[in-house]
Amino acid sequence: MNQFTGTIPGRVFTYPITNLQLQRNTFSGRVQPDGQVSISTIDLSYNRLSGEISPLFSTVQSLYLNNNRFTGQVPGSFVDRLLAANIQILYLQHNFLTGIQINPTAEIPVSSSLCLQYNCMVPPLQTPCPLKAGKQKTRPTSQCNEWRG
Repeated sequence: MNQFTGTIPGRVFTYPITNLQLQRNTFSGRVQPDGQVSISTIDLSYNRLSGEISPLFSTVQSLYLNNNRFTGQVPGSFVDRLLAANIQILYLQHNFLTGIQINPTAEIPVSSSLCLQYNCMVPPLQTPCPLKAGKQKTRPTSQCNEWRG
């Protein structure tokens, strides 16, 4: 909440810290870590970040990427780690994501939380989301088509 702007340097994600909170700024552009991420909690929510989500973030235990402009598919490595209970929080709601490869009958571990609503896809499974995520499951098609433009 500091009104920071610009892109987030990839080296930030390799710092020897446990918690990185950059939420509610106006960071923009793609987010690409310089290497394997060992930070356990990363909150980049409520920015203007875009592009595809890097698979390098799949090692994060609590990842908040909600309320940005991310596009494309959710990397398969996230699904594997989520189902293995290695990811505790994966908030991807309110983006422009187009898919996730997960079996609709998959059981999300009780210790894990996944929110996919309000993207450019119908969430393949219903998962409890934070109340402030709203009730709409998918983003209006017109917004998704405009964003792909």
